[in-house]
Amino acid sequence: MEWVRQARWVADRDRWTSSGVAAGMDMTLALIAHLHGDELAGGIADGVEYDWHRDSTWDPFAAKNGLL
Repeated sequence: MEWVRQARWVADRDRWTSSGVAAGMDMTLALIAHLHGDELAGGIADGVEYDWHRDSTWDPFAAKNGLL
């Protein structure tokens, strides 16, 4: 797996990793969508009242933590 400076999460073959706790929730929903479809993942996000960020490249904390 290649390290990515600005990524909310990274999926590489069968390995998934996130940049933090909330990013891990986004990554988990992305994994569910990958395995079972967007409808199920979106339903789970709505059910737990979570605003799912679907863009893995959106990482507002990368700059704050000196990664850019």
